[in-house]
Amino acid sequence: YKDGDPHQGVIPPAQLNMLERDIPRKAPMLSTKPLAYPSGRYESHGGWSRASNGSKTRIEDAMDPDAQPLDRDWRPDPYNFWKPPKFNMPHSRGFTRKPAASTMPRVQFPFNDPTRFSGDSNDKARDAVNEKRRRLVRNAFLHSWEAYKANAWGHDEVRPVSGEFSDSFNGWGATIVDALDTLLIMDLPGEYDLARQHVYDIDFHFVGGSRSAYGSSDGRVPVFETAIRYLGGFLSAYDLSGDTLMRDRAEELAQLILPAFETMTGVPIGRLNLNKPGNPFPPSSVIVAEAASMLVEMTRLWQVTGNRTYFDKVQRTTDWLQYNMTGSPDRLGALLPSTIFPERGTMYGWYSWGGMIDSAFEYLIKEHQLLGGRLDQYGKFFADSVDSAHRWLLRGINSVPNTPLLVMGQSNGRSYTPKLEHLTCFTGGSIGMGAKLLSRKNDLDIARRVTEACYWAYNSTETGIGPEEITFYRDKDIDRFEVATLTGGTSRRGRPRGSPVVGVRSVSPDYRNRPETIESVFYMWRITGDPQWQERGWQMFCSWVTHSMTKHGFAAISNVLHVPAMLYDSMESYVFAETFKYYYLLFSPPNLISLDEYVFSTEAHPLLLPKNGKWGQPGQGSRKFWDPAMVHVPASAEEYSGGEMGTVGGLTRAQKHFIYETWQ
Repeated sequence: YKDGDPHQGVIPPAQLNMLERDIPRKAPMLSTKPLAYPSGRYESHGGWSRASNGSKTRIEDAMDPDAQPLDRDWRPDPYNFWKPPKFNMPHSRGFTRKPAASTMPRVQFPFNDPTRFSGDSNDKARDAVNEKRRRLVRNAFLHSWEAYKANAWGHDEVRPVSGEFSDSFNGWGATIVDALDTLLIMDLPGEYDLARQHVYDIDFHFVGGSRSAYGSSDGRVPVFETAIRYLGGFLSAYDLSGDTLMRDRAEELAQLILPAFETMTGVPIGRLNLNKPGNPFPPSSVIVAEAASMLVEMTRLWQVTGNRTYFDKVQRTTDWLQYNMTGSPDRLGALLPSTIFPERGTMYGWYSWGGMIDSAFEYLIKEHQLLGGRLDQYGKFFADSVDSAHRWLLRGINSVPNTPLLVMGQSNGRSYTPKLEHLTCFTGGSIGMGAKLLSRKNDLDIARRVTEACYWAYNSTETGIGPEEITFYRDKDIDRFEVATLTGGTSRRGRPRGSPVVGVRSVSPDYRNRPETIESVFYMWRITGDPQWQERGWQMFCSWVTHSMTKHGFAAISNVLHVPAMLYDSMESYVFAETFKYYYLLFSPPNLISLDEYVFSTEAHPLLLPKNGKWGQPGQGSRKFWDPAMVHVPASAEEYSGGEMGTVGGLTRAQKHFIYETWQ
């Protein structure tokens, strides 16, 4: 690195100059293509209103769920037994059955001055350093956001190398919705106002794009991805702003995906046609992470609308997974494998906390916090899952010289693979949360060690960026060492094998702008107050900027083991929702989105926690992020300000273009 080593926290001058300049704000891309297609080609489904289509309940009704009758269950025996766990929930008559939610243990470190960038009233030098670092992170976000506005507004993603657009997540503008809360947190209310005009226009019945997240476009949406990116994005924006447009769009979308839960077991299907929601052929298998990771979003929607139906859907799923998926004699304690057959009560696949199962475990402790601890089930399920991970998945790695590592590997019940997946690196944050919320002090050391292993995965590569997956040699592997042949034909154990580092068996070397490691680094900083985590995060950010930043954003990398890095043309919406946000908050004053005021969804959308014995009140957090009286108004009718602003749900400009081009 002739211009500065990012491993040492240095950004090369060329990239640093890009981040230190003022980022000009421009209006979003405005295509000049005509939009006149024949009448009847597509009729918008716009017109949803809260008065006509929304829940008839009020937010206050969420405080007394006993008052809402159980929805009629169409299922035959033995599937119609389920009842919601109302007996431990809050009610309007004094919270006599559980202590007030304000008595929940605190997660965040007691900084002596959480309003300062260092969290320390006596460290002005570190205040200045962190303030500068945060400004550079914000400018990195704006650099990418402006490229998206200029090249892909209204589409799901911008391609950071070519500057073209991509529609892999329904064609509704995933980047815009995923970034709503990031815009508010980064104090960009004018940009939020542009984004909300797009939100106003989305027709959820129109699914566009050349492909879906799971393959060729067939009109079906990926239910899980739709929930975490769109539903979570709307709800978080509502909690931060109090903007009722976000609440209404969230409920409209939730109503469309509710049919996914209409299976015999209540475990949702993975893909759904929003215009033909019937499910005559339920799938034989379900990916656990997809089925169990709408919990936080649906629970929060219940809390802000008062309609317990949303909570009941996901609670039924949890109950089935916890209590009915016990038919396999190979089940490893409280753990679940990646794939299940709900109707049969059987399962298969690897047990891990990685891909296809990850957020199911993450949401157990987060649901516990979101409910103020009022259901014992979630804290216990999480604790049992951590205990089971201790027994079957957590292992020390001794094959890397002078570097003791602790990884959350994978097992099939018969064999164990010592693997470090990038997707598993969220575990440091979640186990750290559980250590504080459930008073499991020893788990905090586990959280620290698994996060250190994930940081090591970054710092050990040539680029300073962590790969998608690393598999290690085990102590007992007979091929761990080379075989040296001596004179006379005898042999002995030679040097230990490993590449690119001794002790590493194999590497999947790509990097997809994933957030899981910086997520846990952020949690370790906020939970322990140890500034070394900020320094580690800064090194990670410098490496990311050095190798991934392009004219149009931040590109994925095909091989993190070599410099110069080879880029590929992808920047998913979660980069705006998660990766930038966690870096920004790492260097912000700790009172900004405190871990005791908000809980993050798996897409890093912060949702308000209970306070003073009530569910979080949207727009009434400790900081006000948006003032509706200050909404940006275009300077002239010719200025395209982000949306069509006709009927709510009346089609975005990108959707209209897609219809026009298809007709042509």
